[in-house]
Amino acid sequence: MSIKTTAASVLKKLRPSWWKGGIREITLFLVVYTAYSLTQDALPDRALLAFHNTYNVIDFETRLKIFWELSIQSWFLRSDFLVQLVNALYTLLFFPVLISFGIWAYKYHRQQYLIARNAIFISAVIAFPCFAFYPVAPPRLLSNLGFVDTLATYMNIKTSSMPTHMVNQYAAMPSLHMCWALLVGIAIIRIAKTWWLKAVGILLPLLMFVTIVATANHFILDAIVGATIAGLSFALALLFAKLIKHGVSPELGTKHD
Repeated sequence: MSIKTTAASVLKKLRPSWWKGGIREITLFLVVYTAYSLTQDALPDRALLAFHNTYNVIDFETRLKIFWELSIQSWFLRSDFLVQLVNALYTLLFFPVLISFGIWAYKYHRQQYLIARNAIFISAVIAFPCFAFYPVAPPRLLSNLGFVDTLATYMNIKTSSMPTHMVNQYAAMPSLHMCWALLVGIAIIRIAKTWWLKAVGILLPLLMFVTIVATANHFILDAIVGATIAGLSFALALLFAKLIKHGVSPELGTKHD
């Protein structure tokens, strides 16, 4: 069978509603990302304010006795293997996991996908103004305190040299890495019928927390605030799903016949 024939056969099996819906979902995420990028490019230089806020975060953590970031990172820095592991997890546990979960949940668990998607969008609506009005520099930019940018040092990935529309250097608070990993973890637990899949849902946010702190990309307080926003966003997404359950289709936005 030729490649052309095989491709035609696969396309025939795909339901129009599936791939059309997929295009719609991708478009929604691109719109959100584009809006975020345009906002970032329009903002003035906020480095001074960001570092001022960062030291406020450190002071607050010190008062709470949870300023453990240097100790946590120093433990991982003892081993090249551990550093490379958390570097890899920092990348793999974010967009690859989000995309993989989205494809799987959209195809096989549509209702749970829609709740998770809405929760992610709600969290973005909450987080983006925080980045704009309360910028916070991540620990990795505080080499004077002893923090190490592990991605730059061990993998030569220098996010500080990337354009602002790709990376917001002062978006540490809240941690969307933590927020979205927790939302995906909750969704997986709700979907899971087996113990090992539930374990994946539990481990995902826990590993993300360790990773973002060990790589000096976020403070512990960033993760706490991110997790809090995740909880609020998920509750609002559940409320939204209940409100439209009997009157409006959550996927198409039209009334049931």
